[in-house]
This record gives sequence, C-alpha cells and structure tokens, in this order.
Amino acid sequence: MEGATLSGKTRNLSLGGAFIDGGRPVAFGTRVVLRFKVSPQGELIEVGGTVRWNDGSGFGVQFDGLHARDVYALNKLFEKPGD
Repeated sequence: MEGATLSGKTRNLSLGGAFIDGGRPVAFGTRVVLRFKVSPQGELIEVGGTVRWNDGSGFGVQFDGLHARDVYALNKLFEKPGD
C-alpha cells in the first residue's frame, strides 16, 4: 500500500487530527500525508500524520503539526456558527 493514493471524506477534524471516512482500511502506525481544503477558495493544506485507530468505516490520523496559516484557516472554519 506504500505510495497508494486514497480518497475519503473527513468526518471529524481538529487541530490535532482527523477521521477519514471510507476507503480501504489503513493499519495502525502507518505514516500518511493528508491533502485537503477547508473551503472552495482556500489554499491546500498538506500535513503528515500517523494512523492512530481504525474501524470498519475509516481511520483516525494524528497530525505531525500544522503550519501557522493552516491553523488560522482551520480556526476560521471552526468559528462558523451552525456547522
């Protein structure tokens, strides 16, 4: 699976990590790189991480660390009321 590209939907997102819904199971401890946008006009966020759990529906990734601009973009997303 090394070098594979998977697509999935983010079901849960925080500054510390994300849960990716769908796709193939990814083993605990696997190193991954996530690429996503928080809005249609937003810049691409690319962050490395490690798979920390999985279940039948997806897998959870703990981020290595975000750039300051990425933290800002995510915090703006989290401020939106009603989401």
